[in-house]
Amino acid sequence: MSAVTTQPVEVASDQSSIFANQTVVFTGKLASLQRREAQALVQKSGGTTPSGTNKNATLLVIGDEGYLNEISKSNKLKRAEEINAGGGQIRIISESEFLEMAGLESHSTLAEKYYSLERVQSVFPKIRPDLVKYFARWGLFKPAVKTNAHQYYQFKDLLVFRRINELLNEGLPLRKIAARLAEPQSSSPQISLSFEEFKPRGQILSLHIAPQKAERTAEEWYTLGYEYDVNPDTHEKAIEAYENALTQNPNYVEAMINLANIYYARRELRRGRQLLERAVQLSPNNHTIYYNLGNLYDEVAELEKSIHSYQKALDLQPHYEPALFNLALVYERLGLVGKAEILWRQYLVVEPTGEWAAIAREHLQGKQRDATG
Repeated sequence: MSAVTTQPVEVASDQSSIFANQTVVFTGKLASLQRREAQALVQKSGGTTPSGTNKNATLLVIGDEGYLNEISKSNKLKRAEEINAGGGQIRIISESEFLEMAGLESHSTLAEKYYSLERVQSVFPKIRPDLVKYFARWGLFKPAVKTNAHQYYQFKDLLVFRRINELLNEGLPLRKIAARLAEPQSSSPQISLSFEEFKPRGQILSLHIAPQKAERTAEEWYTLGYEYDVNPDTHEKAIEAYENALTQNPNYVEAMINLANIYYARRELRRGRQLLERAVQLSPNNHTIYYNLGNLYDEVAELEKSIHSYQKALDLQPHYEPALFNLALVYERLGLVGKAEILWRQYLVVEPTGEWAAIAREHLQGKQRDATG
């Protein structure tokens, strides 16, 4: 699948100092940027970005994914209101206002230029989120812009969504729909599945090592990283904790794996690859490392390495359903239908229920219909 275009974070030349002498604090989930990108934007234009709200703060930016939620205000927002009540002058703004200051496009602006996924699904109700993922793996469409919380598509993609919706209404199997629509435009057999689909806990490494902090052991740093890992808003702290664990124990495979998953989610594929390839050297019998490597190689179109990695995962764990599913789909896209059929059957034995089992069953039934004419 081709890489998607993400929201640019370069500051316009006439706004290069828009945040000069500003102390900007972020709270809540940002829709358009990852928090580290927003902080880098402020720093590049002359501002500072402390982790907490204090009396020196001049701006508090609240993510558009829940702007000014009166039911559950964040601690940073409560602190800013307390400071302002005591005579402080912290300006509280939405993420959209922040983006306008920086010369970037907000969610509302992008929604006017493109078709958001939410809008697509409101027009074509058959296009469920799981089906969007499924058909995207066939290369039928890709977002024109992908931000931290939303995806936006062009008009030409809308035509594909409409055709998918029509074929779903006709009761055509998913595999048939994908094959029919992919045939005239299939320039590459590449497919990929996201780490997020079957993300096992305890997965990857970094070659960038943070300064050693001896007050905690490697295990304690890893545990702290694990706690921060569950929330994307605290991924920076998770990265620091995992790197500190690796400083004290450079062969801490579990820290490598979890750190690589964060880098993969951030699309820092080279760094994630370095971590995984190092981790598999240290732990050659860990099937989840091979599985994650298979996903990563698939993402960068190194399909032979992807197949090898998925197969290594299955050699170590024959009933590992994520690897069975991914490898079957790779084989089918490459035209190796016999190998794919064997894997679909194995997958359904291991995982006979659920949405992915339904998709596997459709692929298998489609092969049987093809064989009978």
